Amino acid sequence: MELATGGFLDGIMDEAAIAPGLLILVPGILGMRGNISSALGARLSSGLHLGYISSTHMTKGLKKNIEISIFLSVFIAFVLSVLAWGACIYIGGPCISLVNFILISITTGLLSGVILSLTTSGIAVLSYRKGLDPDNVTLPAAASIGDIITIICLLLSVKFIIGLGL
Repeated sequence: MELATGGFLDGIMDEAAIAPGLLILVPGILGMRGNISSALGARLSSGLHLGYISSTHMTKGLKKNIEISIFLSVFIAFVLSVLAWGACIYIGGPCISLVNFILISITTGLLSGVILSLTTSGIAVLSYRKGLDPDNVTLPAAASIGDIITIICLLLSVKFIIGLGL
């Protein structure tokens, strides 16, 4: 999955040129998604083992964990966008506006946060139902799937925000 993500990122380098400086954001946003998805997977695994999250229906604990994961994705995406824009300005290379950096990053964080929170939850619950330890299945799967989903969401966000002409 990591090789596929790298190949996909290499294939969209021409697309990345429409938003100068945005590549500074890529390592941070990939790390953010991996950390949040892994933490969510670990919390869900513990919840399933302890019984406060059910593998058959949506519980309050599962819903809260998904909501917190999405909130963290958006909040940290905002912080990362400001830091990446500052780094871009400091380096002195071509850079898109701070507003575009924030919009692209938050859109990416929200899209990937929703998709990956639901995916991570599904993997944790399904592996638990099949008698597998969700800790051994969810974390590596979420990290691998997370990178490629996040890059796709970043590309879609760039196309959408730049397409709006802000």
